[in-house]
Amino acid sequence: MGKDKKWDGYTSWSYLEADVDYHDYRLEKQVDRVPKYDFGLTKDQEDRVEEIIKKNIIINLHEHLDVFPAEPLPRGAKTRTFTGYEGIAASGCDVIFDNCVCSTMDRVIQFLGMRQCDFDHQGFVVTARTVDDITRAFKEGKVAIVNTLEQASAIDRDVDNVDLLYGLGARSMGIVYSESNTLGSGLSELGDGGLTDLGYDAVKRMNKTGVIIDVSHAGDKTAMDVIEASEKPLIISHVGSRTLTNNARMLPDEVLQACAERDGVVGVEVAGFAPRTAKNPDASIECLLEHLEYLIDVIGVDHVGAGPDTLWGDHQGLYRQGPLGTVNYPKGSGHYPRDRPAEMPEIFDAGEMVRDLEYVKGLESPTDFPNIARGLVRDGYSDAEIAKVMGGNALRVIKACWPR
Repeated sequence: MGKDKKWDGYTSWSYLEADVDYHDYRLEKQVDRVPKYDFGLTKDQEDRVEEIIKKNIIINLHEHLDVFPAEPLPRGAKTRTFTGYEGIAASGCDVIFDNCVCSTMDRVIQFLGMRQCDFDHQGFVVTARTVDDITRAFKEGKVAIVNTLEQASAIDRDVDNVDLLYGLGARSMGIVYSESNTLGSGLSELGDGGLTDLGYDAVKRMNKTGVIIDVSHAGDKTAMDVIEASEKPLIISHVGSRTLTNNARMLPDEVLQACAERDGVVGVEVAGFAPRTAKNPDASIECLLEHLEYLIDVIGVDHVGAGPDTLWGDHQGLYRQGPLGTVNYPKGSGHYPRDRPAEMPEIFDAGEMVRDLEYVKGLESPTDFPNIARGLVRDGYSDAEIAKVMGGNALRVIKACWPR
């Protein structure tokens, strides 16, 4: 359906009474919040982009569909999470993996329940539980949201919680989120013990239940262990190559190749800071495009996708506020520093990377997702190749993992 989405103007919580049921506050803009990025495309090239987005199921592998406040909130204000329906409608996406970062079961339940409550009061966004939900949404001009847990820490010590979370609507889970949990080691840790016995069991249960596995925030060994343990293809939803951007947030090529060899998909991110390279030292969509094009050469166009990891609002402000689970302490993720092994990759300090950054040019929010197709058209890729990157590859993994 492309951008001809059937959004009826519903906004989050509009069935409630503002300043009675919740504190009303001004939200960030979802469309045209920052200047448009100029790719220098001709009209024919722009028409190609529109046609690709219209004809194919477009899948964004990693986002946070939250709209941030545009003003400081009063102390004690009762807030809610607002979903960016207007931005979703303008994004050209047919499927979006919407991520919950929460680590405990009660917080995960709260996230999924409140999100679903809001969804159930409108008809434009649908929760994707089956492949049929995706194809039906595409035909009807709607958007299918994949409930995604960025970490599987809520499983804790009980692998049956995989089934519970699936029953609550979760269809994709990251193993860890930078710090270690009962399943494996995160990329922030100074030591990587790999996948635990419970983690191995969780991988097997996810395969049986129909949960897509993600290792974006895992340590190198843990990521490789998960890839080897999984009987189903998996995704690395938001990452880049350490060859181009040498820090711990990126993964080495051998891990990305192993994912591809098992028919998985690697999604490239910008994540509010952009994986800057020697060729593209400024935080812009060009960083993502360079990583995409490098990975197409290294692991093949059938195994590359995009998971920008953006939101509507000041993403950089999150990093400036200090470590929130995504920013490494200089010497490990603990409170007390210790020596960092010399063989480890450079630290990932997003707070420093965004110090003077206002926004990522060309990919500032989920609304800008079509810009990836624009960049690939500009850089000479065929319509068929772009369709794979923009969703075809991800759909293959979804079909392979979810129950029929």
